[in-house]
Amino acid sequence: MPSTSRYKILIIEKQPNYTQILVKQVLFAGLTPEVAVTGEGGLRKAIEHHPDLILLELDLTDMDGLEFVSLLKEKPKLEKIPIVAMSIFPYMKNAALYGGCNDFLKKPVKMIELMAHLRRFLYTPSTPPQARRAAG
Repeated sequence: MPSTSRYKILIIEKQPNYTQILVKQVLFAGLTPEVAVTGEGGLRKAIEHHPDLILLELDLTDMDGLEFVSLLKEKPKLEKIPIVAMSIFPYMKNAALYGGCNDFLKKPVKMIELMAHLRRFLYTPSTPPQARRAAG
């Protein structure tokens, strides 16, 4: 597997216990986690850190997860960041995909499923992360 130390994953999740689990999984994969607990905080972190991927809980305290997606997509430097929505409700998948998310994970997220999604969006053999960031 290619070096992953430069990939940043923004985790937007309101539940502290679940955030801790996701952070551990991201660290285990050799990636750098950034964490926000609200949509507004997630937007600030996205602007500040330009993550390579966002894991987004759809049920946030300050805004709907799809509102976050809409606000993020309005920002030219951030609009191409892949967003993987997460919810305990499987019926939210269609709304998430239709609302601009790139993929969906049903909670509780299993490590193997998370790794498969990270690989899908982060590991393109011909494009190193620095080139992908410069293009975005």
